[in-house]
Amino acid sequence: MSKNSEVGFIRADEAYAKQELMQRLGISQKFWDKMLSEGLPAAQVGHAKWVTGQSVIDYINQNAKTKE
Repeated sequence: MSKNSEVGFIRADEAYAKQELMQRLGISQKFWDKMLSEGLPAAQVGHAKWVTGQSVIDYINQNAKTKE
């Protein structure tokens, strides 16, 4: 496995198909649906949904929790 396909490795300047993103983030279909319902933009290209790495990073930053 190359560094670019490691779990958790997301580049802002790349686009990811749904299945690859789910694998990289280690998320379930249920969490993917939650991300979309909370505003993660995804483009339908053929039979696959794609998201930009920047959108994923923005989503994570917007939903980050800090210890109170």
